[in-house]
Amino acid sequence: MKTLVTVSHPRQNSLTHAVMNRFIEGLEQNNHEVDMLDLHYDGFNPVYTAEDEKDWINPNKNYPPVIRKEMDRILSADTLVFVFPLWQYNVPSMLKGYLDKVWNLGLFGKIGEKKVLWICLTGGDQEHMKKYKRDETLSHYLNVLLAGYAQVKESRVELLCDTLSESKEHIESLLERAYQLGREYK
Repeated sequence: MKTLVTVSHPRQNSLTHAVMNRFIEGLEQNNHEVDMLDLHYDGFNPVYTAEDEKDWINPNKNYPPVIRKEMDRILSADTLVFVFPLWQYNVPSMLKGYLDKVWNLGLFGKIGEKKVLWICLTGGDQEHMKKYKRDETLSHYLNVLLAGYAQVKESRVELLCDTLSESKEHIESLLERAYQLGREYK
């Protein structure tokens, strides 16, 4: 199975990247072929321009080569995984720009059989996320509004909470969870 893993964090020495690396280790143990996109390191431009918006309702639009390349990566993958921190209770702007530009009408009807996994790192603990229903809001946004809009077959959010913890054991448990997610991912 081929998995496109997209990570969004400006620092490669971040916990987000460590989680992504452990997840990929698990995928590889699970015999997945991995295509990895680092939105920051690979230099993706998230700014949505007038050219991006031009004729946006046409599913047969001619997209710029950089966008067509990313669309083709999605089409060639069996599954899609996004790894990112929760910032302002949303996806980072880099990831939002990617989704705005690449998840477009040119993909609709072509990615319906794909599965999407959103691995979201949040500084808040599980109790905080549940108390204010932020887990439900985020899941609704990612699974229903974004993945539903793109008409994907299955979408799931995995929250890794309390990422600001100073407990080495807790951080290790998050990395182990990421590894296990990769090992179990189908």
